Amino acid sequence: MTQGPNKPDITTREGFGLACAPLERLLLTVSYGVLHSWDLAADAVQSALLKGWRSRYSVKDPQSFKPWLVKIAINESKNLIRRGFDLELKENVADAPKDRDLQVDVRQAVYDLPEKYRLPVMLFYFEGMAVADIAKALDLPQGTVISQLHRGRERLREELKDYGI
Repeated sequence: MTQGPNKPDITTREGFGLACAPLERLLLTVSYGVLHSWDLAADAVQSALLKGWRSRYSVKDPQSFKPWLVKIAINESKNLIRRGFDLELKENVADAPKDRDLQVDVRQAVYDLPEKYRLPVMLFYFEGMAVADIAKALDLPQGTVISQLHRGRERLREELKDYGI
């Protein structure tokens, strides 16, 4: 695969590692958004990276590498759910100190959104992904992603109304 001057060649071990390194936090966050468990999210990310390595030759456009790998991480996370892993490991916000701040509550409110809103909101706001890339990663039309972002924001606004948002 021919890469641009700043893009590593993902067909090589070194290039794949260089391309994946800056995406690891993103993949972990997205997997957590599906699984609500950091331990299971780490397992899903490892599995996604392995699948990505095995399928690296299927990436034709270097610009699609990031959404392609995010999509694999989401699918691996969903595979863990299908295999029946115990997903009751979700961090309990009720155990958090009473003096939580808005940032903690916003993050938890996002994690509590239904998945169809949670993933687009996380990818857009937490990870700064473009709507087009989110659409590729989630296999959705861009209009649907925009709609889900809007509905997710509405739900967050309702959930966080005590903060005057």
